[in-house]
Amino acid sequence: MTVVATLGRADRRQIGSLRQVPWNTVVTDFVPYADLMPHVAVFVTNGGYGGVQEALAHGVPMVVAGDTQDKVEGSARIAWSGVGVNLRTGHPTPAAIGRGVRKVLADERYRRASRAIAQQIAAAPGTAAFVADLECIAAERRPN
Repeated sequence: MTVVATLGRADRRQIGSLRQVPWNTVVTDFVPYADLMPHVAVFVTNGGYGGVQEALAHGVPMVVAGDTQDKVEGSARIAWSGVGVNLRTGHPTPAAIGRGVRKVLADERYRRASRAIAQQIAAAPGTAAFVADLECIAAERRPN
């Protein structure tokens, strides 16, 4: 197993302050999630919108620990939809993260639910359909 950890900031001094990084761990300030997700078995996240959307689009189950902004609600939705485990804190212990990861990896239902969401995202018509819908609404409301 390889662990990829991102700090979410461009301040590389934070990386240098880490005491010891296990041999199977890569720590960096940024990773393009679209490039990483096809290789990920489980995504541990704070529930940020971009990372969650990439994980969902790639069918990757999650362990989420977020308690700021809209992350509490997003974390609850991740658990409710069956695509991941909500640790219900923004500051999980390493043991809690480990339990969450083991749970997601051991139960195929998380991966199946994640893949089902990915299929729905792939099948969605996207912005072209949205624009077409807006044009129809605007045409219906246009005075004669």
